[in-house]
Amino acid sequence: MDAVRARRLEAAADERFAIESGVARFTVRLDELFDISLRHIEKMAEIGMDTQRDRGELNRLLSERAEELSGRISLALVRTEALEARLKKIPDDAEASTLLIASLKSLNTNTASMGTTLDLMDQLELDTDAYRSQLVTTTRDFSSSLLNTGVAVGLVSRTIDGITGWMVDSGPTVLLKLLIFFGILFAFRFVTRIVRVGLEKALDASDLNLSQLARRMIVTWTSNLVMIFGVMLALSQLGISLGPLLAGLGVAGFIVGFALQDTLGNFASGVMILIYRPYDTGDLIDVGGVFGKVDKMNLVSTSMLTLDNQTIVVPNSKIWGDVIKNVTAQKVRRVDMVFGISYSDDIPKAEAIFEDILKTHDKVLDDPEPMVRLHTLGSSSVDFVVRPWSKAEDYWDVYWDVTRSVKLRFDEEGVSIPFPQRDVHVYNENSLAPTTK
Repeated sequence: MDAVRARRLEAAADERFAIESGVARFTVRLDELFDISLRHIEKMAEIGMDTQRDRGELNRLLSERAEELSGRISLALVRTEALEARLKKIPDDAEASTLLIASLKSLNTNTASMGTTLDLMDQLELDTDAYRSQLVTTTRDFSSSLLNTGVAVGLVSRTIDGITGWMVDSGPTVLLKLLIFFGILFAFRFVTRIVRVGLEKALDASDLNLSQLARRMIVTWTSNLVMIFGVMLALSQLGISLGPLLAGLGVAGFIVGFALQDTLGNFASGVMILIYRPYDTGDLIDVGGVFGKVDKMNLVSTSMLTLDNQTIVVPNSKIWGDVIKNVTAQKVRRVDMVFGISYSDDIPKAEAIFEDILKTHDKVLDDPEPMVRLHTLGSSSVDFVVRPWSKAEDYWDVYWDVTRSVKLRFDEEGVSIPFPQRDVHVYNENSLAPTTK
């Protein structure tokens, strides 16, 4: 077996597995020889022969065998880890792949032989706890060994020693990396606040005619990008590769995007609203069957307050795909009103009353000039259109004040405001002529 192992040092990579197979065959025969020796000693004891010397010799050989296998297992583990690291750097390394297969073969041979050797040592009542702990750690087979108190204690001890060794060797480095990680996050959080405040002041001082949504999105996205860059920089200090992370985020983004198609539609509509600015915060609009004042805006939805102070959230896709009516987009609005007088009333007198009311009202604009015109001859009244102009914020004040003033002045001047009337004819069955009431 030693001769076969010696050949392994000078053999090519593609010959290693065959050599390890030969070593495995010799190892099995050696284990069988130890087992036969123990059975022979037991038979000798049964017939009354003195087996003390033979038993002591077998104890020595098995202990040496266990010690040798322990070293070979440790060596095989080191060799295997080195080859796996080599393949991780160069996945297409055929030589490393072949050597790894041979190394795993050697590791399996030695662990199997160790298991057989320890079983024989247990029968001879030898201490095997330390070797059992190593075997369990290597093979990850905890099913039966944990029932052995000594093995369990040994495993715990090895684990504690491993953790302690890691803390001594790598603890300071990891602690320093964590301090750098949190330091970078704290610094970029501070930088993000400065960027946010600076952008807000810059946009306030600039002449750019941006909507509130555009201003908020510029500030939010810029500050978020700065923070994302800080997080990526902090993760790189921990040794985390950002390439696979970004690739994973891309795949996750595709899946989430496919699942949230409606939300993405709202987002796209929000971008169009951001670009074309059909309305802004504070405007009075009529969209998606809702009439109210724009309270909040984002790229997904628009929050509106109705005139009776109800909050309604409308998805942006409902708004952009429909007619948008912005009532307060213009600074000046025309107030359209219609008033009727009786056919028997004086038309020039009524016109003079309308013109006087509009001329004396402080919120009616002189330019554009108000308009008073006789519009239609209705079924029961002569109708005038009265169209003053006012600032957008004064629209309803003008509407209500003029309507009230017209009624009061008509009452003072004796001008009547007719209402629909009907003549009812009652026919007598005994008379051909109708009776009118």
